[in-house]
Amino acid sequence: VRKHLAPPLPNHSVVQPSSGGDLGAVSAAPWGQAGIACIPWMFCTMLGEKGLTDSAKYAILNANYMKARLEGHYQIVATNKNNRCSHEFIIDCSDLRRTAGIVEEDIAKRLQDYGFHAPTMSWPVPHSLMVEPTESEDKAELDRFCDAMISIRAECKKIED
Repeated sequence: VRKHLAPPLPNHSVVQPSSGGDLGAVSAAPWGQAGIACIPWMFCTMLGEKGLTDSAKYAILNANYMKARLEGHYQIVATNKNNRCSHEFIIDCSDLRRTAGIVEEDIAKRLQDYGFHAPTMSWPVPHSLMVEPTESEDKAELDRFCDAMISIRAECKKIED
């Protein structure tokens, strides 16, 4: 980078890059992990233009399918004017916090009992779960997740009542 941009850049404790700034290291490797660049490159190369486009379409379709299944059970936020989402959707858990004392971490932990990895919590919306199905999940897996979420919501309803 140019000299006037160097001060806010990180430096490294072992290797001093010529453009290093005053902020200290941000990782153990001075130049990051070059191997990580192979993943998106291979993804794009193996899929090609049509495959990459189709992959994005499937991710959006999967998210909207799941959103439609869950919106009668949970408060879904951040949709567009057509009530659609992108490749992810956000469940606002604020109402459950108020009515039952159940927080997003409780739902995330309960999902683990069903064998699911917890969704992103409280980002970008506080007290929320961000569900981001991938293009590679089949309908049976999407349904299994939705069924688990609906079952968890029924458990929450018992506490509310």
